[in-house]
Amino acid sequence: MVEHTFSLVVNTIDRVRPLQTLLRALESQSYPYFEVIVVVGPTRDNTVEMLAAYDGRIRLHRCPTANLSQSRNIGLLAARGDLVAFIDDDAVPSHHWLAQLNRLFADPQLAGTGGKVYRIHPDKPLIQHHIGVASGLAEQVDVRSSWLEAIVPPGEGYQWHGRMMGTNMVFRRQDLLAVGGFDEFYQWVYDDTDMALRLVNQGKLVHPVKETVVYHVPASSRNRAVNTSLGNWWIQTKAAFYFSLKNGPLGGNGRSDIFRRCLHLWHGHLLWYSYLRRQRLITAGQHWRMRLQEARGALSGSYYGLRRPVKRLSLETINQMPHPNEPILPFQNETSAVQPVVDPLSGRQPQITLVEPPLRICLLSMAYPPHQYEGVGRHTHLMAQGLFELGHAVHVITRGESDAVSFYDGAYVHQTPFQTRRYGRYRLFPRLHNALNYSHAVYEQVRRLMLNDGIQVVDSPLWQMDGLVTAVSGEIPVALRLQTAVKQIAGIQQNSDTDSRLLGEMEQSFIQHAAYLIPNSQATVTAVQKVYDFTPRPDRLTIIPHGIVPAPEEMVRPFDQQNPPDTLTVLYVGRLEKRKGIRDLFAAIPRVAGRLPHVQFVIVGADNSHQDGFLAKHGADYATTFQRQHPELAGRVHFTGAVSEDELQQHYQRCDLFVAPSLYESFGLIYLEAMNYAKPVIGCAAGGIPEVVENGVTGLLVEPEAPSALAEAMLTLLQSPDKLYEMGMAGRQRLLQKFTHIEMARQFTAVYRQMIGMG
Repeated sequence: MVEHTFSLVVNTIDRVRPLQTLLRALESQSYPYFEVIVVVGPTRDNTVEMLAAYDGRIRLHRCPTANLSQSRNIGLLAARGDLVAFIDDDAVPSHHWLAQLNRLFADPQLAGTGGKVYRIHPDKPLIQHHIGVASGLAEQVDVRSSWLEAIVPPGEGYQWHGRMMGTNMVFRRQDLLAVGGFDEFYQWVYDDTDMALRLVNQGKLVHPVKETVVYHVPASSRNRAVNTSLGNWWIQTKAAFYFSLKNGPLGGNGRSDIFRRCLHLWHGHLLWYSYLRRQRLITAGQHWRMRLQEARGALSGSYYGLRRPVKRLSLETINQMPHPNEPILPFQNETSAVQPVVDPLSGRQPQITLVEPPLRICLLSMAYPPHQYEGVGRHTHLMAQGLFELGHAVHVITRGESDAVSFYDGAYVHQTPFQTRRYGRYRLFPRLHNALNYSHAVYEQVRRLMLNDGIQVVDSPLWQMDGLVTAVSGEIPVALRLQTAVKQIAGIQQNSDTDSRLLGEMEQSFIQHAAYLIPNSQATVTAVQKVYDFTPRPDRLTIIPHGIVPAPEEMVRPFDQQNPPDTLTVLYVGRLEKRKGIRDLFAAIPRVAGRLPHVQFVIVGADNSHQDGFLAKHGADYATTFQRQHPELAGRVHFTGAVSEDELQQHYQRCDLFVAPSLYESFGLIYLEAMNYAKPVIGCAAGGIPEVVENGVTGLLVEPEAPSALAEAMLTLLQSPDKLYEMGMAGRQRLLQKFTHIEMARQFTAVYRQMIGMG
């Protein structure tokens, strides 16, 4: 394959922080044959000073005006590469961005292309561009599912063509020069659309593609304030009028069609301004100023479109370019391969020195913060944070309503929708059918991440079987985190329906196809061996306990022995279901409350009585049933339901004793979360809980389904201020020594490197 050289042009004004983030991200591009040309406009910040750190690695040029097309032309004239790629200063390319583009340009007919653009703002993630098209009348459709999608009507006289978004477009340098570069009338918008159309009119092939992803983090500029309605939108009107008048006739559009289209766009802007004013998003003064600017833009665009020639690079200017055979200035150096990943939102990099290249890891979790919190999702989130702090690139695939990507706490989070259009033979078993369909949607997303971001390993929980199809495919090694199995839960809840049985069989298949098993405790290993009657290979199994982010010391609240509170609070966190021991807690609470009138109970978690049979048996959920049976405790037992992450941490911080009498936990992350704030804990001597809670040191363990023993354990600690303090502090110390998210991530990293080395 031909190895093209790229000139990567970045145009920037007043955006030093995102520009620095982009340069840091370019260190990890998998394709090395590229140079970086930064064209700095009349900036007011310290961009030039920041770029001094890249002396000898970039080409720096200045643009005298805030004109994007003029800045692009300056970069074009400075380019030495075969191909000229444009990316915005507030964007970050995927790992294989240039490598994919190099393969695409193996087609000698291709003059220009570009791929998908994700806006990764954490609050408003969306697809900004995907296989876009535009017409000679400045009409644009930026997001389509495929080239075959019939969004654009075949209207007579309209010239539709493929277009790329300016932050992800690449052209052959000679083709750009042959058409005179960019039309410098376009100060801000329509420069990309105009270039694509002019190349098409010269008989060149311009073809946007589905992948070749760029992640965009829109930043404010002189023309718009990001995430607001404020901007120089009149420049868009000006550009659209000019574009339509210059290009519309070439597509067979009459002048009346052109002006009708222009007036339609202008009128749409005026209606939008009125809407913003009614919603009080802009002031009356801003409203009238924007309307006057619209008139200015329409008149200017019309005049220049009708009366003035296009303003492009002259032949004389092009002939004065440096010798075309002059080599590019390579951007990457000997340290690029071991640079840690960068946070595209803040620009932060972990302050570590890597001796090996960072890994590119894909974690799976059907539920994931900040939108959904549950055990597996919380564990995955903590892994992502730890892996980022160690310098690795992390992608998380989670379930979502639409295809979108955000960046959250160290990871690119890919929301993945799915439809139940596969595995029709299992439709009669809804849980299995949904699990298989979602697992297949995950597999398709994994393949896209392999193509764009070069992920090297996939990590999946056993719960929900997200990675089953990926593991069976054998296309990438899959590490399987072992937790409580469906077959175990079915036994605990005495559930023998066919759907659960088939889910158990699929779990067993998943375990067999996984490249590596990572249980969270020895208890999990023992349980899986017993449930599925198999012995895992010791060279492909490593026990890695969970870890969490240690709370800052000023947030830790150990029990105050000198000034004990008037009311002691016992906290329970978990789903309200039989497996979590809620029935045993209900039986123990009246015994404790009867002897200690100054104790209250806070029960945090979603009700699951409909799943474990409690609702069918009692005719009410857990909270309602308890309140009916014990009305005398109405003011002392508080049910909160599911709460936000911030509220949950506050509950941990405020309680005096944590109790979670689960009948079985493969590990028990909730105990660590309580120990984080120096709270003593009570659990059951079952599953992996004894590996977390040191009986008699950090808390007490009782036998499962033993309400009397549970009540006595609570009474013992609640009546001993010394033990509440000492066990709480011992738990905090044990967490810091053994159960931090960084220590967990280090162990996972070692396993991932071993898996990749297995071939």
